Amino acid sequence: MDDEMSEREVTQAGDPSRPTGTCGSRMLRRMNRSHAAVTNWALDLLPWRPGLRALDVGCGGGATMRRILDRIARAGAGAGEGQGHVSGVDYSSVSCAESRAFNEAALRAGLMDVTEASVDRLPFPDASFDVVTTVESFYFWPDPARGLREVRRVLRPRGRFLLVCDVYRRDDLPDETLANIREHDLTVLEPWEYRDLLLAAGFSSAVAHLKEETSWIAVEGVC
Repeated sequence: MDDEMSEREVTQAGDPSRPTGTCGSRMLRRMNRSHAAVTNWALDLLPWRPGLRALDVGCGGGATMRRILDRIARAGAGAGEGQGHVSGVDYSSVSCAESRAFNEAALRAGLMDVTEASVDRLPFPDASFDVVTTVESFYFWPDPARGLREVRRVLRPRGRFLLVCDVYRRDDLPDETLANIREHDLTVLEPWEYRDLLLAAGFSSAVAHLKEETSWIAVEGVC
């Protein structure tokens, strides 16, 4: 029975590359909690302002969307300015359903929307967003260079992109982590490789933030 499955078994059955089924839903709800620390660290690197329009690519269980909206709202607290808007996109129907359920009140209030689509073909006009984020999903992008060009396309001038991962390529990665990267064919790069990819995609600047005493990375690109 599902209740008797280990966390690893749930993750394998749920498929983190494209969550599916009941196990996918369970995995996403766990990730909403387990990714909190790295997500909050990375989001706090950005300069939040009232009324921003943001997009979260690979929105998963929806927690990053809520964290973004909370930061935009806090930036405008007491200023009487708009609360902004957060869109989510994911190519997993299970992820979209979980994101909608997690953010039901915000969706009803018109502060969010969730769309099933791939980063390779984002269903938004050029220059639609002030901020685009992707948290723990870049590993699985089918064509990283193409996806980054799409992100660049939908960002407004001086808009910011934040790519967040809890592991980057380095000499001291544990054998278990390296085996997981090989098994799932994950895109895990060195900091300079992320920067070069963003610059090649058309970003005017890119910087890799590393969290001390962790393997966390947040790559920030500016249009």
